[in-house]
Amino acid sequence: MISQGLDLSLKQELKINAQLLQTMETISLSTEELREKIRREAESNPALLVHDPSTSYDAIASEYRRATDRRESYSDDQPFSKDDGEESNWMEGMIASGETLQQHLLAELGLMVLDDSVRRTAETLITSLDRNGFFHSDPETLVRESDRRFVPQAVEAIQGMEPEGVGARDWRESLVIQAKAKGMKGRELLLFRTLVNEELENLRSGKTDQAAKDLCTDRQEVEALYAFLKTLTPFPGRRYGYEYEAYIIPELSIKKEDGHLVMRLNRNALPIVEIDPEYRDLAGEYRKDGSKEAKAAEKFIKERISSASSLISQLEIRADTLERTGAVLMDRQRDFFLYGPLHLKGLTMQEVASEIGVHEATVSRIAASKYIDTDWGIYPIRSLFSSKVESSDGANYSKNAVKEMVRTIIMENATGKPLSDQKISDILAERGIKAARRTVSKYRHELDIDSSFSRDH
Repeated sequence: MISQGLDLSLKQELKINAQLLQTMETISLSTEELREKIRREAESNPALLVHDPSTSYDAIASEYRRATDRRESYSDDQPFSKDDGEESNWMEGMIASGETLQQHLLAELGLMVLDDSVRRTAETLITSLDRNGFFHSDPETLVRESDRRFVPQAVEAIQGMEPEGVGARDWRESLVIQAKAKGMKGRELLLFRTLVNEELENLRSGKTDQAAKDLCTDRQEVEALYAFLKTLTPFPGRRYGYEYEAYIIPELSIKKEDGHLVMRLNRNALPIVEIDPEYRDLAGEYRKDGSKEAKAAEKFIKERISSASSLISQLEIRADTLERTGAVLMDRQRDFFLYGPLHLKGLTMQEVASEIGVHEATVSRIAASKYIDTDWGIYPIRSLFSSKVESSDGANYSKNAVKEMVRTIIMENATGKPLSDQKISDILAERGIKAARRTVSKYRHELDIDSSFSRDH
């Protein structure tokens, strides 16, 4: 009896653990991965009924992309020409084979000699690039927490790939990456970076002398840099087809409506899943039969119904956890949703987990590979979590917000002399934000901004 009791207990525990693991896996899946899981289940389980929305997923994705199109206008944002003919010629050079940017980069990654962890991280980051070849948020927010230490190496690998300029945060950084790839360095690279970030309006308006004055150089050098800039491509990823973007449909939406924030769960992103009632009735008929064959058939049907019930339960838990996480984010990141990215506050997954009564790992899984639609664009849910940087008045800022402050301080420096990391730290302190010199240095490196010594030579 003792042996049988232990055996029963062990079997129950294994079953519970298996169900828990399946639930955690389902929670972690992105929309497209979960749709594929549901499709496979439906093919192998006759007890499962799957109803797609009246409009196909591809059509929904395409319509959503058109409705929320925030892509940059090439003719408006391109820094080097207002000639529509140049845009037409460049667009004609797009690859017609249909190969996507992700497919091209992943194939290139396969030829590189990299540590397995760095390779895995790079694969994740590549699939997160938008149609321009850019990251839509800090790369660290796009990977699992355990992989964040491999992000610098992974980003470096991606930025070394063809086409030159991919793996940037925006088109300005992309132009600088392209300049580096073509051998520009030292003082020349510094001038080029400053020109791209600060002087394009002057150059587009024909104010070359003013740009030269701002850059503390002569007109001839500015003209040479500007001529070089015209040979580069602001949006390198657009040379390739782009399928992945069409499949990024946010599962949550938090937007301002009539002065109030409103959260919605996008239930059209996934099909409706239920148990076939006829299949359930069939089990009852076999139960009445009583024959050996009928019992075997009834057992099979019960197993299929149990499997379908398990999947439905997993989907319900996933949706509930996502919705509860979204509710906490709407409350804790209220200023971000109302006023924009610079108002993102420090918030940890542990804090959210405590509020909704789950383990931190569950929040990490629910934030993985899922997106949220806001008035400021579509963001990975993971990007709304960031370590805190407290100010002297008790307010807290996210790491990303402080990084943007560091960028602004450096770019708006009008002293004529590059600011040291310690000086930037002092300026932040004057604003009530505590950030040690080493922290400033780290942020500056993540922003791809050279040290004051390099900026001065």
